[in-house]
Amino acid sequence: MPFIAGLAGKVFCIKTISTSFLHILILFPWKNGRNILMRNVFTWCWMGGGTFTIDLFGHYGERKSDIKKEWLGSYDFVLQERTQIVLPYPVEMRSTVAAFQIRTSEKTFIYDAYYAAEVEEDKISSPYIALITTTFRKESYINRNISLLKKHLFSDPVYAPSFFWDIVDNGGTLPEQTDYDQNIRVFHNKNTGGAGGFARGMIEALKQPERPTHILLMDDDVIFSPESFKRIYKLLSIMRPQYQNYFISGAMLNMGQPNIQHEDVGILDPFGAHGPAKPRYDLNKWDSVILNETMLPADVHQYSGWWFCCIPGTKVDMDNLPMPFFVRGDDVEYSIRSHTGFLTMNGICIWHEGFENKFSGALELYQVHRNDLVIQAIHKEMSDIPVVKRIQDLFWQEMYKFNYKGAALLLDAVEDYLKGPEYIMGLDGRQCMQDKREKDNQLFDITAEVEKLIDYENLYVYKPLGKLIKFLYDYSCNGHRIPLISLRRKKGIIPYGWGYYQRKQCFTRVNYAIDPINHKYAIYRRSDRLFRELKQRYKLVMKEYEENNARVAESYRARSKEMRSGPFWEKYLEIG
Repeated sequence: MPFIAGLAGKVFCIKTISTSFLHILILFPWKNGRNILMRNVFTWCWMGGGTFTIDLFGHYGERKSDIKKEWLGSYDFVLQERTQIVLPYPVEMRSTVAAFQIRTSEKTFIYDAYYAAEVEEDKISSPYIALITTTFRKESYINRNISLLKKHLFSDPVYAPSFFWDIVDNGGTLPEQTDYDQNIRVFHNKNTGGAGGFARGMIEALKQPERPTHILLMDDDVIFSPESFKRIYKLLSIMRPQYQNYFISGAMLNMGQPNIQHEDVGILDPFGAHGPAKPRYDLNKWDSVILNETMLPADVHQYSGWWFCCIPGTKVDMDNLPMPFFVRGDDVEYSIRSHTGFLTMNGICIWHEGFENKFSGALELYQVHRNDLVIQAIHKEMSDIPVVKRIQDLFWQEMYKFNYKGAALLLDAVEDYLKGPEYIMGLDGRQCMQDKREKDNQLFDITAEVEKLIDYENLYVYKPLGKLIKFLYDYSCNGHRIPLISLRRKKGIIPYGWGYYQRKQCFTRVNYAIDPINHKYAIYRRSDRLFRELKQRYKLVMKEYEENNARVAESYRARSKEMRSGPFWEKYLEIG
């Protein structure tokens, strides 16, 4: 049985506690006490002369935040010369973070330390991984990441034969050539969004003489460490059979705060909102690292974001490509369709700009909710998610903010869903997004005059209305039923994007929606005419939904296989 060095761990660091203690921290892929990889794991140390003790221990999470310590063994040594020491970790240990500490009574030398797994040779596989990136005019990120992988992955004879990278260029701005590296190909593609780019990448990967065992999808505007790809390779090499159909869901960390994890596995909550299935851990904290390794209970509403998602080749074929959503929801739908589990690990991740920097009504209000309605129509697993109820609630929230453009985009989402699969399949997604962006609010640079009105410290502080004011607020639809002259002239200062801050916008005539990160703001001005028109449109759209949804949903189910098929995509992308 060979020893495979570096297979078990994800993070390896050394910290001097005092002159007589050394801690070496090793994070293993154990999930709630289950070793998902191999049978025996060892710590290997090259130690010099000296008298010392090595203690093995670990930590594991119990319930949501209760962390327990586990002692795994203690070994005494008296050495006269440089010696290799191999210490086993118990197979039955519960710890998700394993470590050892060295206690010395005299001068001692440590030359090297690593960890390894003992694996039967016939249980070691050879993954062949296709990396696929869809890009649209993000040359600075792409060129940086090409340089990183050429230097640290494609030049390494251990890993280079097991990877190739297909970059699908929806913007047509990258050279379509192989001069980058023999492991890299660039394909110019119609601007069909993330879904079309990833579909093209999957099709090209499937055309390879040697079919990839795994397909790893990742965003273009990310920063990554080449080590993540090596960890995925080693993980896949010795994956136990029961986990081989799982997606490996790489974490998204915040580029602006590199220690903050935004998400590793996503989930649709009971109210239909998309978000992280785990808290947003600060991974500088040791307890967060442990809790982050807790295996989530299986949930049919979980999904893996395509900023960094490794999919088994058994889940990808010419009859199982993404849905033509352009952007948003393609990863959610594919995860739900695949009926699989998700593996996550500290150290398999990318850094991405925070989503709070990128709110767009065209994306968040229109695109997300239109596509969620389609996903719900196709998949029975989504039947308990109140997608249309969420749209209704958000509609009235935007109306009460005086964000009539946002409210209209929500109605657009329902109307376009009701047009059926023929509309989605024939849609020019680029033109659709351009049209919706033109209908969205314009953002302005914050002026000195507006700056004086903003209390940044309390911008996101929510305070409820009193009972009487709340009754009047709801009854009058935030003043729309009250003559304008009777309302205060004070401007409401509210956050731009998500959130509903009744007290800040109550009975105002105009609201300034502040985007503090980008130093922009939008103006939401009360209009009784727009309120009446949208209210009437809302009634008609919801009536149409109630009368026709069953028929429309059935048409989506009937054509869902066609919508994700190779022949459809080859025609849509104009490739043969």
